[in-house]
Amino acid sequence: MSRRSGMRYFLTIILSYFLSLLLLSLITSVILLRTVVNPWYIIRQLEQSEFAENALIELQEVFITYGLATGVSRDVMASLVTAEHVNDALEAGIMESFAVSGGYNFAVYTNEVFITLHDYATAQDITITEDTIEGLQSLADLCAEALRNYVNSPVFDALAGVQQYSRHLFIAIAVSIVLSAVLIVLIPQVNYRVTRWIDGYLYALITTALICIIIPIVVHSTGLTNRLQITPLSYNRFISSWINGILNSYLIALIPLILLIGICITIRIIRWKRRKTTYKNM
Repeated sequence: MSRRSGMRYFLTIILSYFLSLLLLSLITSVILLRTVVNPWYIIRQLEQSEFAENALIELQEVFITYGLATGVSRDVMASLVTAEHVNDALEAGIMESFAVSGGYNFAVYTNEVFITLHDYATAQDITITEDTIEGLQSLADLCAEALRNYVNSPVFDALAGVQQYSRHLFIAIAVSIVLSAVLIVLIPQVNYRVTRWIDGYLYALITTALICIIIPIVVHSTGLTNRLQITPLSYNRFISSWINGILNSYLIALIPLILLIGICITIRIIRWKRRKTTYKNM
């Protein structure tokens, strides 16, 4: 390899390194855009982590405690909140945090609880007086407040707060695409030999793919998702599922990277065979 050829090869490696950084920036920005500042993705992770089912158990225990203090049976108090209530309140709360739509109508829920409690009191032959109605209304308000406090977590407010950076993510994506395109065009200009600039693409793609593999491995090896100590348990499981979803997105990004690597390797092999055939015929 001549000195000039060696310099071209060295420049190809440098450009490949910067190309890999740009590809990683592009992948990371897209992942954050679809996982961190996307309320629909958050809701999907809540469903996958069975948040409502876990929350229901914890909320029913709270409701039963309220019932024990007022003489309402466990079964009645447990029936006042369902997984559907939790899901609807949570999804509405998330959409409200992200300024997508209005929040959950707790007044309607309070009214539903009051009617159920009123029917229970009537069935128990309890004399319905103004004091009784006031007590039932207070209990209904208490139940609604418990549901409100449970679903209005600062976790979702924090995620919604990150939405202000969505513009920066779009800019990062645009810049990464433009600069990557420039380097993709520049690498063949630096090294005219097809095998050399194909090698440059391979270095960039393989480096990016390896980083996409290393990131999930490092995070999982630290046991981060297993060591979270967030209470209540339903939120702990959600955060773990959410982090795993982000890490899995890096593995999904391997699909187009491996496809491009395969194309580059195929071109490299074809060129190598052609050169070998040419040398034999000389």
